Amino acid sequence: MTVWAEAFQVERRGIDYRAGLAGGIATTAPLALGVALGEPEIGATACFGGLNASLGVPRGTLRERVGWGAGAALACCASTALTTSVQDSTAASVVACLLLVALAAFLRTFGSTGGLTGFVISAIFVIMNGFPAAPLDTGERLLWFALGSLVGVVLMVAAYARDAPPPDPDATPLATVLARGARQYREAIAHDAALRGHALRLASIVAGTLLLARTLDLEHGYWIPLTILAVLQPEEHASGVRAIQRGTGTLVGTAVIVVITIATGAQWLMITAQAFAAFGLFALFSRGYFWLVVLLTPTALLTLGAVDYQGDSDALQRAAWSAVGIVVGLAVAELWWRLRPLGPAGTD
Repeated sequence: MTVWAEAFQVERRGIDYRAGLAGGIATTAPLALGVALGEPEIGATACFGGLNASLGVPRGTLRERVGWGAGAALACCASTALTTSVQDSTAASVVACLLLVALAAFLRTFGSTGGLTGFVISAIFVIMNGFPAAPLDTGERLLWFALGSLVGVVLMVAAYARDAPPPDPDATPLATVLARGARQYREAIAHDAALRGHALRLASIVAGTLLLARTLDLEHGYWIPLTILAVLQPEEHASGVRAIQRGTGTLVGTAVIVVITIATGAQWLMITAQAFAAFGLFALFSRGYFWLVVLLTPTALLTLGAVDYQGDSDALQRAAWSAVGIVVGLAVAELWWRLRPLGPAGTD
């Protein structure tokens, strides 16, 4: 199968309207309320909490949904608190980014759910580091993010209940599961050379581009490391697939914002478009990872555009930085793979 065919592959037919409605509400309702009440920063913060926590809820038994959802929400809250506390210092931000992205990358040892959870933990650090917290302080930002996360987890756990397998009466006790998971994570750090190489490669490139963006004071420059997080995979072929998907999503999101700007530039229309993007993201996610990557970009673009609207030039600038992120990520990774080839470590 070619890279292009794989990028647009449909893995499962149908549209999950329940998931789309749950994810759309968790993502859009806080943003709309925040803007309507004259508190756009609170709305955006709660919106990103709902979005990332919703993405962390997998399909499965109730315990799996609640466990992974709560874990992702708590980890994203910790990531938000960390990035807000170091936001005023470039050096502290880069060091924290390097450590957090590397540690989050090892969650791939738990499969696709772990890989996606690691991505949202790292992505929220980069987004919140580039999105000014003011007028909120660290505690206020964390509070609103946590509330948005709670809503996201509750809605998605309920949305996935319909087709969920029944609880296993002989299931392993939760304490044992957690202990095994902690041991598996430690063993991945200590013994999985391929995954360790990917974590080092991803963390160093993301932290390096974050340093570059902040040093050069690039407006919306955080979009470069954010794109690298979405694109860079443990092996070369998967990175090419993600680059196509991410590029498509960026073009779609940019085109929507430019059209809205030309038509009216109204904030409510931006929020409406964000609602459709968020609904589609969760409703179509089950069809293939393509839809997550493609629709996640316009959802984030429209969220930020709704609270920090600067016209079509704003969307074009973010699109440009996204393109730079794709090129830089693939170019540096290509050099890394040639100098130090690694075995497969799994993909998202």
